[in-house]
Amino acid sequence: MPEKYPEGRYLPFTAEVDIQAGQVVELNGEGVVVPAGDGSTKVIGVALINAKAGEKVTVVTEGVVEVVAAGTINAGDKVQSAAGGKVATWSASAAGDSAKIIGTALTSASADGDKVIVLMK
Repeated sequence: MPEKYPEGRYLPFTAEVDIQAGQVVELNGEGVVVPAGDGSTKVIGVALINAKAGEKVTVVTEGVVEVVAAGTINAGDKVQSAAGGKVATWSASAAGDSAKIIGTALTSASADGDKVIVLMK
């Protein structure tokens, strides 16, 4: 069977709730995404476009993306999802927490709401 999305970098999903471009999203069922929660291990990528609930949303699954920081992030920090589809500096609190890493910050953010560029892993 031929591959449906050979490169897999941009994939179509259905938004379960309203999603804004640049939000980190996680799977919430087959073909359905929602803004990622804090420390999610179900992150699939970053929304490329705005989408209302029930609409199709294109998700970037790899590469370099601009997202919203949930607080201070330094360039080079490993990042994880934060509430509302934002990103935060990753911190391990238990074995296996490395599964929460979604990428590496290429730029810094000094406050909640700042934009940061992330290389998705």
